[in-house]
Amino acid sequence: MKGTRTSAQSARREDGISIIELIMVIAVIAVIAAVAIPRFSELTSSSRTAIAKNTLETLNTAVHKFNMSNYELLFTGVAPSGQDEMLILRTMQYRNPDNPKPGSPYMRSDWNPDISSSTEDFRLMWTGTIYKMISPGEAGTGLKVNFDGTDLGTQFVFPPNFTMAGK
Repeated sequence: MKGTRTSAQSARREDGISIIELIMVIAVIAVIAAVAIPRFSELTSSSRTAIAKNTLETLNTAVHKFNMSNYELLFTGVAPSGQDEMLILRTMQYRNPDNPKPGSPYMRSDWNPDISSSTEDFRLMWTGTIYKMISPGEAGTGLKVNFDGTDLGTQFVFPPNFTMAGK
């Protein structure tokens, strides 16, 4: 009788899973995660690059429209502080309430980016005629490209004596 099982013992064995089965499931999940996580990281990185390029293109399109409607915006910055980039952006966002220019504002007025010189950020730097993108790992100061939307929402309030860049 020693080697025989009762029907209750057999039923109990079939209801549960063994430790070996549990280890195998964990191993399969680990292999899938090891393949999927780097792929997800690559997708995130390429998405950020695409968003930064889109922001750059949008900003340079606004500069081009401004140039066509007003005057060619040639503005050589004086310091690598990011203030020049911000002044150009504000010029693109400005609409004179007394004498509005056709097509103005050329850039959405609720975009309020920060200025960054961190080599971890995507930044947009003014070159004197257009913006160029500075990728992470490169040195330079410019408008920081945010990916979480925290730089959108609040309209910038222009002071009464605002002077546009260039001319």
